[in-house]
Amino acid sequence: MGTLIYGRSLKFEFDDRTLEHVKVVVLARFRKRESFLLSWTQRDARGKGSMSVWISPDIPLGFQFEGDARGPLSREWIEALTKLSYTNQGLVIVPERAIGSDHSHS
Repeated sequence: MGTLIYGRSLKFEFDDRTLEHVKVVVLARFRKRESFLLSWTQRDARGKGSMSVWISPDIPLGFQFEGDARGPLSREWIEALTKLSYTNQGLVIVPERAIGSDHSHS
């Protein structure tokens, strides 16, 4: 599991592959000094819930990965996540299988 470190103390866990793809999108947006909403579904003791955080180049953000080998990235998934990041809902993390990936990686 990877960890998204938001601000100075908030930490959110994602599988390494998902976090690596989110990182690519976030860094591309940061290069343009762009901010956006990041949202995802999470499971807690009460079942399913959702979480959203404002992502801005002005807020400290870190990516910590459990392993070194995360495999090749999916260009199709990155493109889908990038498009989502420009919508009114912001970047809603969707599973790779939800975008119709044909398993072609870049």
